Amino acid sequence: MPNYSKSAASALKLLTKFGQNVTRRAYTIGTYDPATGLVTNTYADTTRKGVLFDFASGQTLERGTLIQTGDKRLYVDASATISPQDHFIVDTIEYTIVSIGELKPAGTSILFDIHLRT
Repeated sequence: MPNYSKSAASALKLLTKFGQNVTRRAYTIGTYDPATGLVTNTYADTTRKGVLFDFASGQTLERGTLIQTGDKRLYVDASATISPQDHFIVDTIEYTIVSIGELKPAGTSILFDIHLRT
């Protein structure tokens, strides 16, 4: 049986060598303040290693969603979980997550493939 933990370590090594720092912004929904009528959200930033790509020319669908102009594909290490409510900041641009794919053979997380949108 293949040792997929070695594959995960190799993926992280390659992302570290050839990728760039990206910021994962995890939002926490605050409580409603009736005095102001606002909900104040908080967030925590963590740095990850990732590689940002444009979608292939002519590609229009990704996991059942339409690809729009400006959408990006981000590969990040699988060292921590990612929530669909998270945002990613790459080169000062904040992206929302459209969908998350995970390369996970035999239950070992190796890489996240994330569809992003500004």
